[in-house]
Amino acid sequence: MQSSGMSGGSRKCVSCGRDIAWDANVCQHCGHDYRVVMGGAAPPKKESIMPVIGGVLILLASLGYLVVGGIFAAGSTVLLGASLGASSVGVVCGIVVLLLGILCLLGGIFAIQRKHFGLALVAGILVIPSILGLIGLILVIVSKDEFH
Repeated sequence: MQSSGMSGGSRKCVSCGRDIAWDANVCQHCGHDYRVVMGGAAPPKKESIMPVIGGVLILLASLGYLVVGGIFAAGSTVLLGASLGASSVGVVCGIVVLLLGILCLLGGIFAIQRKHFGLALVAGILVIPSILGLIGLILVIVSKDEFH
């Protein structure tokens, strides 16, 4: 890396821009060390079991949404012995809860696969009413760096 007008034995320091000897290991002006090896490939990340456990807990908590949503959508009278009837409001609410359950199910699967951190996070937030969901959310958040 020679500049025009310079002798073959000097170069510009990459740090301060002043002339230094071509074979200098350290810039005598600013102290930039040319012997430091630039960072190579990062060491492989160690994968823990936390996102897998978190995903399984989110999956288990999402089953509650699926069961409750199914009961409401079917218009069953099973829930707490109360007569829900087949009202359209109950059916619509049941379908919404079923969709939330499916979203949480997908989030749990993605957490197990360590993919799509955002969806795993949303699923964990949605299942917070369950203690399993809360623990799953915490495990997913703690292991955020393991997601691709």
